[in-house]
Formats: sequence, C-alpha cells, structure tokens
Amino acid sequence: MDKELQIIGIGGLPRSGKDTLAELFMADNFFGVSFGDIVREFTRKRHADKPDPISVANMTETSNWLRNTRGADVVLQEALRQFKAALAAGKSYRGLVLWSIRAPVEVDFILARGGSLIWVEASPRVRHQRALHKLRQGELPISLAEFERQEALQWQPQSDPNVPPEVQMDLSYVKQKATHTLTNDGDNLGAFLQESRKLIKTLGA
Repeated sequence: MDKELQIIGIGGLPRSGKDTLAELFMADNFFGVSFGDIVREFTRKRHADKPDPISVANMTETSNWLRNTRGADVVLQEALRQFKAALAAGKSYRGLVLWSIRAPVEVDFILARGGSLIWVEASPRVRHQRALHKLRQGELPISLAEFERQEALQWQPQSDPNVPPEVQMDLSYVKQKATHTLTNDGDNLGAFLQESRKLIKTLGA
C-alpha cells in the first residue's frame, strides 16, 4: 500500500456517530469501509435463528469468532481487499477511511502508517436513545442496563479460554490510542458536523 496514502481510522461505542463522521470523509473523496458492516454480514448468517441476530452481543461473539478462526486481522484484510479492488478498477481517492475500529491490530496498522485515529465520544444514555429511535433490521429494543452490559463485552477482552485476548475486541485500547477525540453527546447534529469538518480541515483531508 502507498505509504503516502492518508489513512483515517474512526472508533467509538455503538451509536456514537462514527458513520456520520465517515460520510464526511467519503464526501471528500476518501474510500470508506465500515468494519461493522463486514462483521454484520457474517453475524446475520451466524445468528440467523435468533430474534435479534445483529445485537451487540451477537456482533461481539461473531467478531471474536472471525478473528480467532481466520486471523486477528481478518476484518482489516477484507477492508483492504475492497480498497485495492476499487483502485484496480481505475478509481482514485484522496485517502482511506476505516471506521468501527475495534481491535488492536487495526489500530496498530493505521498508526504504523502515519494515519490518524479519531475517537467519537457519546454517553451511554444518549447512544441508547439513538439505538431505540433507529433500530436496524435484526435488532430488538433493550433496556439501558442491557445496552451497557452488551457493549461492555467490546470494551476489553473477556475471559474466554477458547478465544485469546489478542484477537478479541478491545475498545479501551482504541480510545487510549486515539490521536483525536470528537464529542457527539446530544441531539445537535449541526454542531457535531461543524466540529467534524473543523477536524477534517485540521487533518488536511
């Protein structure tokens, strides 16, 4: 991969605003890949027999299973495959934006290539309300307590003898390694977009 290519990573807990930020980069001619979308496709199939196949708990289980059985960087490699396919088709981009970063190997890849890692912060209560108002197909409404319990599975590696810690989700590592932080802790979309555009300008994107 071209070392001069600008790489942006975006991390954050569920419903923090990662997609919204990524869309701004893509509007500025960045190729974008959602790691969450990649895992979600596998999760729908793996948990198809459940009423809530793409719950956070099921997404976490599938993500850890993928990384344990196919390599810690399996999601990253699929994202890079999609990007290289677009380049091979003759398209050109100013950079690459990868969002829903959740594993150390993904963080290390971005930072080792001089990229920037943005953490999007929002409180559990705000994110829970967003989830209730915009349920995806395959999700069920859950309480705030259950919402927090499920996402805690992604915050740091769990004690699972079948899944090594190094291949599990570790959002605490993502937040710790972030080079920039954006706060999206309310319902003022305009304000978040304004702050996001300021950051994008600062990054030279």
